[in-house]
Amino acid sequence: MAIIKAVNSRASIANAIRYITKDSKTEFDLVSGINCSPDSAITQMKLTKALWSKTKGRQYKHFIQSFPKDEKITPEEAHQIASELMERWDIAKGYEVIFATHIDKGHIHTHFILNSVSCENGRKFRYSKRDFSKFRELSDRILTEHNKSICEKNNEITTYNIGAYKAMQKALAGKYDSWLLAVALAVRAAKAAAKTKEEFISILSEKNISVTWNSRKYITFTDKDGHKVRNKKLTETFKEDFSKEGLENEFKRNSTAAIDQAERERQERELAEFYAEFMQREQNDEGAAEELGDGIDEPEEEVSRKRTSHSYDAR
Repeated sequence: MAIIKAVNSRASIANAIRYITKDSKTEFDLVSGINCSPDSAITQMKLTKALWSKTKGRQYKHFIQSFPKDEKITPEEAHQIASELMERWDIAKGYEVIFATHIDKGHIHTHFILNSVSCENGRKFRYSKRDFSKFRELSDRILTEHNKSICEKNNEITTYNIGAYKAMQKALAGKYDSWLLAVALAVRAAKAAAKTKEEFISILSEKNISVTWNSRKYITFTDKDGHKVRNKKLTETFKEDFSKEGLENEFKRNSTAAIDQAERERQERELAEFYAEFMQREQNDEGAAEELGDGIDEPEEEVSRKRTSHSYDAR
């Protein structure tokens, strides 16, 4: 399962880009740009800010897509997934992005530095909690397309195996629209994460699925488009127990069993180590004074090697 993180970095945009493109962390073919050339991304991003007179405030957004050690994935596959992820994120269109896949740790992960000012219309990049949730959902869809495991994070990280997803998808056999699979996956994830009926309903509500759970025999799930399905239908279609009793038993197991968080904690720890290393480098860097101002008139040390560029407009 891959996780998506937003990093709140205080480093300058130049040092952030230099860090993620360090030779000791990545390789020639694992650094790419969208709407910019990786070997001149620093200058291009700063020029964009100057052209739109928006050189103040937040300079960039920093995201990480991280895979666990046991994920069967090559650096090239991870980089391709990263490229698709950023190219398909609607609210990132028109912004310059440089991203690099790191192979220096025990697991593969990709860093994204996204310019805070659009090179197309000068708008500042902003996203809501809902936008970030959609970003994670997009990551899951792309991972599924590449036959990788996926995860969702509510109060805990809940994984569902790619084989289970494929089996559920096959169960539809063309008889139902994709909304039914989407509801089933959401219910399945909520069932695995929730410790109470109320928590189960709340998790689904966050995904715009309302739950009618009263004294009647069946539970009814309704998605944002008004599609309705009973838990009985989900059980019959996907051969998994979504009965009231089955759900309540699952809640009890979730609340009494020791939840295994080892994988999540390991990834959180490695991300924390990354950030500490990053900030230590900032403190030791002779050019750290750059953080006091992100103007474009100082000469910049660009990435020395020519990198791959996607959707690059030389402007």
